Amino acid sequence: MARIADMVQKLLDQHGLVKPPIPVEKLAQTLGVELRYEPFEHKGEQVSGMLFRDKGRSVIGVNSNESPTRQRFTIAHEIGHLQLHKDSVHFDTPAEVFLRNHLSSKSVDPKEIQANSFAAELLMPAKFVRTEFNQERRSALSDEEVVEKLSDKFMVSSQAMTFRLANLGLMRLT
Repeated sequence: MARIADMVQKLLDQHGLVKPPIPVEKLAQTLGVELRYEPFEHKGEQVSGMLFRDKGRSVIGVNSNESPTRQRFTIAHEIGHLQLHKDSVHFDTPAEVFLRNHLSSKSVDPKEIQANSFAAELLMPAKFVRTEFNQERRSALSDEEVVEKLSDKFMVSSQAMTFRLANLGLMRLT
């Protein structure tokens, strides 16, 4: 996971991103990715997003029916696929499509685990989270209040922030 953190830090540095929230929509466009917002599902299953790559063109599809924080995570997740999985093998078709659905959050597919880690690091860079966490902690707020303030500041869900704080060893899951 250190490789992912290094990749994200390099991306943040290249684009002059030094504080939250990370503008993932703008970042995707700067990377040459077209964003499309549509309500969609695949084979009867709700899909959060997808990455389509073909002949140098990349499109991230985002489910417009989901919350703004979920849409931001989806975009960050698909940017993760774009950055991490450049040399994927193609089967039966010249195009490659990654779908993000409820199975993506399960720890079964290594590419999905990597893309989720990339998304968490991109939306909530460890260095930024530690700095903001320490500032909020000085206010003697409860854990719930700290999570809420940081969630708002980073424009992520409370659940995503809680997991990030736990993964960084700043807070315990209860």
